[in-house]
Amino acid sequence: MKRPAAFFIFFLFVLSTGAQKVQTIVPRQVIVGNAFQIQYVISDPSLFETITAPQFDNLQLVSGPNYYKGNSLANGKAQSVENIAYTVVPLKTGAIRVDPAIIKFKNGEAKTNAITITVVAQPKASFNTRSTYTDINLYAPSSKTDLDKLIVENLFIKAEVDRHICFLGEAITASFKLYSRLQSTSEVINAPSLYGFSVMDILNINEAHQAVETINGKVFNTSVLRKLQLYPAQTGELTIDPMELQNTIEFDDSVTGKKIKVEKLLASSPVTVVIKPLPSKQPTSYTGAVGQFDIHANFQNTKIAANAQGQLDVVIRGKGNFIQFGAPSISWPKGFDVFEPVVSEELNKNIVPTEGNTRYSFSFATNHPSWYTIPPVIFSFFDPASGKYEEIKSDSLKIEIVPASKNELFGRHEPRLSRSYWKYILAICVVAVMVIFIFLRKRKPKTLSSNPVAKPSHLDALNYITSLQLTDKEFCYQLQKILNEVREEYNLSEQQSAELQSIKSDCELLVYSDINSAGKKEELQQRTEKLIGQMVS
Repeated sequence: MKRPAAFFIFFLFVLSTGAQKVQTIVPRQVIVGNAFQIQYVISDPSLFETITAPQFDNLQLVSGPNYYKGNSLANGKAQSVENIAYTVVPLKTGAIRVDPAIIKFKNGEAKTNAITITVVAQPKASFNTRSTYTDINLYAPSSKTDLDKLIVENLFIKAEVDRHICFLGEAITASFKLYSRLQSTSEVINAPSLYGFSVMDILNINEAHQAVETINGKVFNTSVLRKLQLYPAQTGELTIDPMELQNTIEFDDSVTGKKIKVEKLLASSPVTVVIKPLPSKQPTSYTGAVGQFDIHANFQNTKIAANAQGQLDVVIRGKGNFIQFGAPSISWPKGFDVFEPVVSEELNKNIVPTEGNTRYSFSFATNHPSWYTIPPVIFSFFDPASGKYEEIKSDSLKIEIVPASKNELFGRHEPRLSRSYWKYILAICVVAVMVIFIFLRKRKPKTLSSNPVAKPSHLDALNYITSLQLTDKEFCYQLQKILNEVREEYNLSEQQSAELQSIKSDCELLVYSDINSAGKKEELQQRTEKLIGQMVS
């Protein structure tokens, strides 16, 4: 009697202290020396206490943890969303592993998955210059000419920025330009270190960007080596380190007519900029945006069937630091199952600050037919022109959920219950089994043999939805639910977690893109079977 009772108490404790949801957001590929953010998003931080960040091996921590709060509605109850961001700089190229972070809650701990980031080298390029209107004495100097002095006066690099003081997250334009009146070949051997900045290239450095400028009456050929948008990720004085070029300058010997080649290392001067902090009183909906923006939200369809998958698109449009801010929070009605948003961008990187839009596509479903209203989606940003925070919001949205038809999953045969209901039903079943077990044991103590309660099989659920005549949307929705349960139940390896996320992403592509769906559902089924098989083997 004591052991079943202890098991029952432990089971109820597990149900009451469900796993906290933590999402890790990182870019898949970054450039060595360029800052980027690692974000941990806690969707229900009411029990959150502390976070222990991993050791950032081969990553230099420049800022963090920085906390951004937002509001959302879950299960009919208003609550905050916590976004914890670390700004780091990769110190070497190759694959860098970031170990799990440990988030402590009042009722336990959560451990994120380890992640791997690919760090690529700074881009390099070569430039050839020769002027057709420069004094020939520069190409064929006399034997007495000081060649080193000649090179210094007629071949150099300039690093320039459009501002030396700005706010955190405000765009800075930086350019590196080669000036030459000589016949030379130059190759970038050391790109500038841009510690403390998020970076976007404005120009394709593999293309020529040449022009002519006059300095002190002398005409120079110019080549833009690199032009960047820099978005400061930390406050204080930041330094843009020199760019270094290896140059081969060619002269004609005025006596022998032979070629003379001189090797010369050139470097730009370092540039210092001062980054001012943003005002301290930030709106609760602020996620790091700096610039000028507007917002629009709409449902793809304003009338869908119960259990069918719908989509809500939220578009942030304007000018600013698109690569630094997070998604807005949405207050979802009680009983809605919502997936992580698919993010797409349309950005013009040749305009400073970047102009365009970011679209957040949220997939959702519910099994409760009714009319629902989504409150206005709120988004905040800091406007450096006015020096103030601005708050914008979309219109409120209405959607009708109608009863599912007969041929839809769980339509007439049985209603689909949310995961929270299943937990309570399962708890009741466990209690009932234990009561029956104790009752029968008292009546037939010698003949009674107990069997463990069978655990629901994810493979059975997969085979079941495969046997039904489901649309692509319905199949993908049910498959994503199975995958979410697999992720919660098992401790996945890094490779398994990546494959699970890849299957979910392919589900989204199948539903919302124009790809040929022939054979795609079978492929997703086979990949899921293989993944689940690894878990239970």
